[in-house]
Amino acid sequence: MKYLKNPFVLIGLIGLGYYFIQKKKILKKTPSASKSIDEVEKKGLSEDEIKNIAKENKVPISLIEDCNEMNKKDLARTIIANQKMLNEEKMNNDERNHIKNMVVYLEKELDKR
Repeated sequence: MKYLKNPFVLIGLIGLGYYFIQKKKILKKTPSASKSIDEVEKKGLSEDEIKNIAKENKVPISLIEDCNEMNKKDLARTIIANQKMLNEEKMNNDERNHIKNMVVYLEKELDKR
């Protein structure tokens, strides 16, 4: 009880009370504020959906995850870079077909957006 007479302790308690009241107001306005950033930023595609899309389009899973994070400008830039690589680089048929599948998938995603 002797600590409650100290003005610094009282100021600290008032500050903590104010902090928790403000935090409660924020959580009431935006319920997603209590979730982690990964949960909020998740686009909604589950791992199974991503695997199915990868199998259908014959592209790696990492490409689909990266594509979901890209905006239109980045998608267009990636398509152009892959097409230049197809034209300029010497590669075997497997690599060439793999890159073509990637370009086709990226073009589909660009059209969706």
